[in-house]
Amino acid sequence: MHNPAECGIMIDAATTVDRDDAVWIEPRGDGFDVWIHIARAADHVRTGGPADTEARRRVHTRYRADHTRHMLPAPVVEAASLTPGRPNDTFAVHLHIDAAGRVLDAELGPGRLTRSWIMTHAEAAAASGDPGHPLHGTLALALRFSQTMLAARRNAGALAFYDLLSGFATNEEGQIVRLDSAERNSGYIIVQEFMIAANAQIAAWAVREDLPILFRNHRLAAVAGDPAGLRDEIDAVASSGDGAAFEMLRSRMKMVSRAATYGPTVHGHHGLQLPVYTHATSPLRRYPDLVTQRILLAAALGRPGPYTAEELAETAAHVNASLEAERRAKAEFFKQRAQAETERQMEAADFATLPYKQFARVLQFAVERGDAPAGLAADTARRLDSRELQLREFASVYLYGGDEFAPLRERMNRRLAGEPQQAQSVLNVYLQDRLGGPVSSETNVHWTVEPEPAFEGPLFSAQVALTFGDTRVESPKRLQRNKKDARNQAALALAAALAGLPDLSSDAPAKPRADVQRKLLVDAAVNPAEAVQIYAARGILEGLTWDFAVEGPSHERVFTCRGEGLLRDTGEQVRAEGTGPTKQAAKTAASVELRVLIEAGLALGETGSRSPA
Repeated sequence: MHNPAECGIMIDAATTVDRDDAVWIEPRGDGFDVWIHIARAADHVRTGGPADTEARRRVHTRYRADHTRHMLPAPVVEAASLTPGRPNDTFAVHLHIDAAGRVLDAELGPGRLTRSWIMTHAEAAAASGDPGHPLHGTLALALRFSQTMLAARRNAGALAFYDLLSGFATNEEGQIVRLDSAERNSGYIIVQEFMIAANAQIAAWAVREDLPILFRNHRLAAVAGDPAGLRDEIDAVASSGDGAAFEMLRSRMKMVSRAATYGPTVHGHHGLQLPVYTHATSPLRRYPDLVTQRILLAAALGRPGPYTAEELAETAAHVNASLEAERRAKAEFFKQRAQAETERQMEAADFATLPYKQFARVLQFAVERGDAPAGLAADTARRLDSRELQLREFASVYLYGGDEFAPLRERMNRRLAGEPQQAQSVLNVYLQDRLGGPVSSETNVHWTVEPEPAFEGPLFSAQVALTFGDTRVESPKRLQRNKKDARNQAALALAAALAGLPDLSSDAPAKPRADVQRKLLVDAAVNPAEAVQIYAARGILEGLTWDFAVEGPSHERVFTCRGEGLLRDTGEQVRAEGTGPTKQAAKTAASVELRVLIEAGLALGETGSRSPA
């Protein structure tokens, strides 16, 4: 009989030599017994010694296409790596987890690995589906556990996503990343979910023990929006299979997802939607993991802590600064390389042979510079005709194209009039360019959509306004037989105005009803926020404003919305306040009260003495 507490499978890339984690799982009732073994790197690197000093300077192992620059010296890596065929001392995390993914019990401390196997991600994936493989039972259960934990994280609001077919996934910060071809399988998911579970429970244990370690803290930018909404958008793009949409969403998430940082105090982890998190599972590859392992081992063995509070804070600051400098240098390198390559391709003027991604970069560069080389407009037209031209590039030429693109922009205008459902996406691109980041449907885009009972048959009016900074632009009102068409035509009219092109939007034929007074009260089925907007559009409520405030940590934010305006006829100021976990929930709560105040005035005849403007 094997001892499950001393068994482990190391799942890594085929080229990995620094193996610092192993996993094992056994069924337990309706749940799981899970072990994560972590290499005891701290036993081989003396605090403050030469190897430690160099590891602190390097911060982490760096992988390049032609070489790997290890954080630790080769003899240390060889001695500390988990190796089959020999006993390995480890730091072990033992979890008892129920069928819903809830951790019922966690034990942390020194462990031992005496029976182990090495597998690549692809081999682990294949074994999990092959009943004839000796490790099939364990890996099939590991995959089931990983899927359970992933579902639990998503239910908690985490920006967690894997699309192994397209090769896109989210990292811990909620950013969309491309997976290497060797990682596009369930073996990768197994590793990720086991490590996230281990790091989360190590951090939770440290908090319970009031033990300062290097916690991993993360928050989204305030303009990012509700994580649940972002996750739904990721799922929608995935189901469409649109690679270009993935790339646009990927760029947007990079803009709104701030880099996670290390610190000796807890500030929550927004991307994972966890109250507390750390990095502890890669002590051979990341310096913060090595530092945290030293603290954990000392606490588990009853020894004095290896760092003072000041030393730990200084280490966190050093690591954060080093990683930020590395990110900036990397971004600048790729930016300069991309610009040089773009300029070379523009000079070559052989645009038809360019892969779409390179063509898009050349086109954007030319539009921004306002000087398109000969042949670029013609190739853009060719790609438009073949339906290859994607939204981002279509919108750039449509909105900003210079004289070289004038005939093409006229064609685009006619194309957009024939496909008005695309107009709202063009407005979204326009707003993203103005804001330098994502668009908020609550603060940047304002729709007024309402029935028009003064006309025969069902008829709806729509008007859209965009706000950015102190600027507000709005469409004319458009009438159509349904709300969707009315919105599309209003967006089409505004897009044409922003592009300086002829307005090809239209209204549906409308015949006024005889002797029908326009109804003042909004139908009760209309949601409160929309109803308040309709009253404002009718002139019953003047000067409507919405103000938002937010309190609480990034993973438990509470939004407050205050709405107010002036009842037209009486000059009475009405205001209301609501709170909720998202901006939209807070706005809805405030709108419920504000609607009551407006309609109470209407019922008393205070605001209905004159016909609406």
